[in-house]
Amino acid sequence: MTDDNHVRHSRAAGAEIVQGDLKRAEREAANALRQTEVVRQKILEVADGRQFRLRPSYILQLNREAIDGLDAYAGNFRPGPVDIEKSRHAPPGAHQVAEFVEELCDYINNNFKEKNAIHLASMVMWRMNWIHPFTDGNGRTSRATAYTILCARIGHLLPGAKTIPE
Repeated sequence: MTDDNHVRHSRAAGAEIVQGDLKRAEREAANALRQTEVVRQKILEVADGRQFRLRPSYILQLNREAIDGLDAYAGNFRPGPVDIEKSRHAPPGAHQVAEFVEELCDYINNNFKEKNAIHLASMVMWRMNWIHPFTDGNGRTSRATAYTILCARIGHLLPGAKTIPE
């Protein structure tokens, strides 16, 4: 059960494009399917022998897929400050976001073979949410990036039943 006192939402300057709850939900679902396909394709490339490198451009692509048509800054780092409601954490300033994302990518790439999949995926999830690089879709983008890292490190898609987006 979720306690409303513990639910956190970030607020950043951004222009919503879709108006209305139903239209927004439909767009979010369609975006989730596209984002899932981008992740799947990346993992299949690694499974086919392509070397994995985490790049800021891939993270930006995942965000673009997640919030396309929902926010004017889809696929771009946030242009200003962000506030996470009911949290004491103040994400770094917008002018620091690109550098922190680059450092995260360097960490993953430099430790990809030495660290285990859980460590790498956890690091991505934690650090991206700490940086909070986007006006919207930070959680969706960090989860998609972490899943990519997890599967890329083990070398294949995780088996299982169909996912929620499917």
